[in-house]
Amino acid sequence: MKGQGQGQGKLALCECGKLHFTYGTVTVHFERDEFFLFAEAVGRLSAMMKQAPNGSPLSARPATDVRICH
Repeated sequence: MKGQGQGQGKLALCECGKLHFTYGTVTVHFERDEFFLFAEAVGRLSAMMKQAPNGSPLSARPATDVRICH
């Protein structure tokens, strides 16, 4: 997926109070609290990626959520 989706991320706060995050052809709709939880999870994953050597699989770290694929 290298290079895919560059510049395609969009955020919109709707009048209904939901936040809509669009990336490429996918749109995810969040309530306010859900969005903050999502953003924190992405931040943790980003920190893990920064600490891992290039090409190293992240699965070597303990998973906190059993719903993770692979």
